[in-house]
Formats: sequence, C-alpha cells, structure tokens
Amino acid sequence: MRDREEWNEAVKGLGGSVLQSWEWGEFRRSNGWRPMRLLGEAGAAQILLRSAPGLGAIAYAPHGPLASEGSGLGGVIEEVSERAKKEGAHLIDVEPRVDEGEFPADIGFEKIESIQPRCTLVLDVLEDAEKQLAAFPKDTRYGVRRAGREGIEAGPAGNLDEDLEAFMGLHEETAERQSFAVRPREYYRRLMRELPAHLIVAKRDGELMAGAVVLTFGAEAFYLYGASTRQGDNLYASYLTQFEALSAARGAGVKKYDMYGVPCAPTEDHPLWGVYKFKKKFGGREERYAGTHEKRLKPLQAGVFKAGMSGYAALQKLRGRGSGPVSD
Repeated sequence: MRDREEWNEAVKGLGGSVLQSWEWGEFRRSNGWRPMRLLGEAGAAQILLRSAPGLGAIAYAPHGPLASEGSGLGGVIEEVSERAKKEGAHLIDVEPRVDEGEFPADIGFEKIESIQPRCTLVLDVLEDAEKQLAAFPKDTRYGVRRAGREGIEAGPAGNLDEDLEAFMGLHEETAERQSFAVRPREYYRRLMRELPAHLIVAKRDGELMAGAVVLTFGAEAFYLYGASTRQGDNLYASYLTQFEALSAARGAGVKKYDMYGVPCAPTEDHPLWGVYKFKKKFGGREERYAGTHEKRLKPLQAGVFKAGMSGYAALQKLRGRGSGPVSD
C-alpha cells in the first residue's frame, strides 16, 4: 500500500484513528519505527516495526488492526501477526479499539499493560458553539464564561512557531508539577508540522495561560497534550481552551472529541485524579477498550528483547525522559 489518500480513506471507512493514519506512520518513521501497511477485504492494519541492535525487532499496531464489517477480527490479527513474523518481528502488540471483553480469544495473545489509553471520555461535537456550551454541565459553563470575564482570550495559535515554543515551555512546567515525562521539543515541532494538528492557546494580555494540542482525523479529534499555569488555572483558562478546541474540531468537520485517556478506576490517590476530574467536567461518555494484547512470535528472542527494552526504559525514566500522555 503506497498511496496516502487511498490508505487514509480506507482507514477512515473502517473507523480507524489518527494512529492508523499514513501521516502517523511517517511521523514515527523518523523516530526509528518502520511502518508496514496491509489492506485487504477483511480489514487493514498499519504495523510499526522497530529493531534494536543485538535484540531483534518488535511489531506494534496502535489502535489496530481494523476489521471490515462482517469480518472476524481474530482472523485479521492472525494474518497481521504472520506478516510481522515474516518481517523479522519477535513479538507483536496489537490494540484494536474494540469494547472491553471483545478481544478474540484462543489466538495466542495475552493482555498486557496498555500502551495507548484503554479508558477515555468522548464528547459529541455539536453543530454550533451555543449548543456545545449548553451541553456542558453547569459548573463548566460557568468556567468558560468566567475565563472570558477575566480577560482570557482563546483560539487557534496566531503565530504557530512562537506560540508553540511558549506552549512547550508551559508543557514542561506542567509535567514537572504533575510528575509526567515529556519528549524533546523537536518531537512536538515535527508533530505540528507533519500531522493534522491544531494548537489552541489561551492568553491574558499576551501572556500564555493555557494551551492544548489536538489532532483531527476523519470524524474524530484527539486531545493529546495540555498545559496551564497556576494563574491560568485560577482564571479558568483551560475551560475556555477546551471550548475553543471543540470549535476547531467542528471547523475540521469532526463529530467526536476524544479526551484521550482517563484512569479506568479513578480514585483520589490515583496520580491522574486531577486530570480525570478536569476532563470529567466536560461531560462525555466513557469508552473502555480491550487494551493492548501481546503475542511472542519467537518466544526465546522475544524474552531477550523485552528484558533489554525494560532496562532501556528504566534508564530513560531515571533521566526524566519518556512518552508523556501518548506512548509508543
């Protein structure tokens, strides 16, 4: 499969997310992954292959494979797995966006810790801003309006390069405050250049108070990254940011807005409790996916690879580096 437009139309028709888009595969190529795209009557899958010196290779299908209506997902997964094995992969991770409990049984996969968020909140993007605001819970409507009264102005970035640098600085501050890892800045610069990405900023007197990065693809928008100052939090800047992000999604022809990840079992002692409470304020319905499942295509080699990569991941964590909200 070599044609970008044909591939994306097929993925959209099967309900695939931006992580199965041509652009996402090419974006990840420059980070060491090799995209392989398989399209047939039964479905489709973009597999990302990665090799590590001395350890071999692994395969990963983020939000995939995709099965066409009437096709068995299990058969598609098995076909994709065989192809990955022929490409030299020792193991494969798949995470089709099927409901919890609907992952095919008896095909040799085991459930592992999810790579992409398994649980999320999804809002309907309504036909105009007034209806969108009216659909919010009362306290959230208050927050959006209060931000305006406090002099917050929000919308798509005016000067993308300048606003992105400011946002990345704020993102790094937020990450330190909330104890999550961030990527090098060039990663975010490339993401904005190479993907259907929107940067929404909220400012007061020209100073950045909050921001959000949203991807759009087909009928869906995905809220990937957010950041805010403490002052911005007090001024409800993030509320207005989300409201304007929904407006940007509407302008892109999107029907669903994915908050992209909440704890599946939220409790007050959960490290993402604050994130959960904020996202929950906008309403939306909870969706729970089957999560990531893994198969060791070559068991001995797969064990060596996982041990080596676990050590590498631990080292990166000690250095303060990691994937942040969107994992690999």
